[in-house]
Amino acid sequence: MYLSIAGTIWIISILVLLILLYVLFVAMSFYFMHVFKKKLNIGKESINVLIYQKITTLYECANNLLKLGYDNPKLIEFIKNEELRKYRVVEVKEFEGLFNKTEEIYATVKKVCTNLKREDNYRDIVNNLETIDNLNSKYFETIQLYNTYVVGFNYWRNLYFTKWIKVLLRKDEIDTIK
Repeated sequence: MYLSIAGTIWIISILVLLILLYVLFVAMSFYFMHVFKKKLNIGKESINVLIYQKITTLYECANNLLKLGYDNPKLIEFIKNEELRKYRVVEVKEFEGLFNKTEEIYATVKKVCTNLKREDNYRDIVNNLETIDNLNSKYFETIQLYNTYVVGFNYWRNLYFTKWIKVLLRKDEIDTIK
């Protein structure tokens, strides 16, 4: 039995519709990957700025402590480190290491601050410490948001039926920040 012309047109129409739906599905997944990639780039830039602000605030705090006469070798070394204070874009894999460096300096500053005398004018230092605490909070919030965007990006990248296209186009998964 042969299909009638109407039956053939009906089958071709269904196949064309399925192909169009698949293409729409693939296009939608690429669109959402693009949206999440833009959000990831904004998150990276925000984290870079937060780290730079923290370094700048730590520098001001360390400088104030040295002016008050609290000579600490780690603080002196930090102040002399011009490279660390220059703003530069840090890659995602370097965030944790740089953050840990700033935390070491922050711990040193806090340790020196425990020895402050009552007559010292330490209002600026206290304000700087509060600023650093706020920057740390914002840093962790931004990291969490970044990791959420990574999950979204990877979801759309690994979407069933379209993953093979993304593998061919070398759209790699993105790692979260630890």
